[in-house]
Amino acid sequence: MVTRRYPPMIGGAEKVLSYLAGAFADLGASVTVVASRDPARPRGQTGPSGDLSRAGLQVVRLDTTRARFLGTWLYMRNLERWFRSHPIDLAYVSMLKHDAYVAIGAGERLGFPVVVRPEGAGQTGDLAWQSWGRFGRSIGLRCRRADAFVSISPRISAEIEQSWRNGTLRPSWFQERLRPTPAQPRIQALPNGVPLPESPWRPRDDWRLAPRAVFVGRLAPEKRLDLLIQAWPLVRAQYPTAQLVLIGEGPMRGPLEEQARQIGLSLGPGQALAMPGAVHDVESALRESDLFVLPSAEEGMSIALLEAMALGLPVVASAIPGNRALIQDGEHGRLASNEPADLARAVTMQWDDFDQAMALGAAARRRVASEFSIRAVARRHLALFEELIAARRQTTL
Repeated sequence: MVTRRYPPMIGGAEKVLSYLAGAFADLGASVTVVASRDPARPRGQTGPSGDLSRAGLQVVRLDTTRARFLGTWLYMRNLERWFRSHPIDLAYVSMLKHDAYVAIGAGERLGFPVVVRPEGAGQTGDLAWQSWGRFGRSIGLRCRRADAFVSISPRISAEIEQSWRNGTLRPSWFQERLRPTPAQPRIQALPNGVPLPESPWRPRDDWRLAPRAVFVGRLAPEKRLDLLIQAWPLVRAQYPTAQLVLIGEGPMRGPLEEQARQIGLSLGPGQALAMPGAVHDVESALRESDLFVLPSAEEGMSIALLEAMALGLPVVASAIPGNRALIQDGEHGRLASNEPADLARAVTMQWDDFDQAMALGAAARRRVASEFSIRAVARRHLALFEELIAARRQTTL
């Protein structure tokens, strides 16, 4: 498994990859995760989560540097060297970026299949990045030669297919003569998965004294937390002690704090808005909350949303394709447009009829158990991997 970022560097993609790595090992695979060492930490120090290696699972961290372009080049060089010195059966690569470029080239030279996994959709997704990122077109052309694409959502599948149809990433005649690309991509629909906690979320006895909504994720523009903050005075008009907790870090932290001050929201623990930064124990933070809110404009398949659903915590999410793939409005939670008034309305609806909200949360937990458990998702991955490995060996006989 190849991913430049891996826990304790935490985001949705990093989290699901760590879940998958553990599940693959539990199912009998020999797993090596190849990631970048965090240059901000001394060599050998990986943070509070340790190195995450255990029986059947090894985590290797390659040297890099904080320098933007030099760091990418150094990581790619070390990744290429790692492939040359470590025989493997298959590479599974997160994101259609520099890691995929190196892995596919190594796979073609050394004879192992490569499966790539786009992590996002829309303007912030991997395929969009290939249209404007540095060397994005060259990376995109090589990604076409992957043995398979794992798609975590229908939106991502549609984007992959569209890139083939419209010729955005069509190779030149010379490139095609060097190494033909498939006429059609092999797309395997495999959703994200999460562990199912043994005990479900339970409401706090005194939740009505200060109802608490929580967001977990990167504080980035595409999450549209500005609209959620804009909606919060409307929520507090009905629930004057309501608290909004934004867990995570990112470039929008300062602007969001300034926005809250300008509209008169008090900041700090127990206040109208709390921004505690990243937390190590997300599950405990969810259990101490009364609602999960995800107002994103773009999502592939949100791990944070799946984790809230797995607990049975009532949820409100924006009605974008990635969220609609998980939540049916009025059945597993509430969906809202990205208008502040509509977000506020969905939040207060959940709290106005909290018994109904808890029933929706329980239905969401059942859905995760039946469709998105990490063990079931890992089994489907391994079946794909075994098929590709067998096919590659057949062609080399």
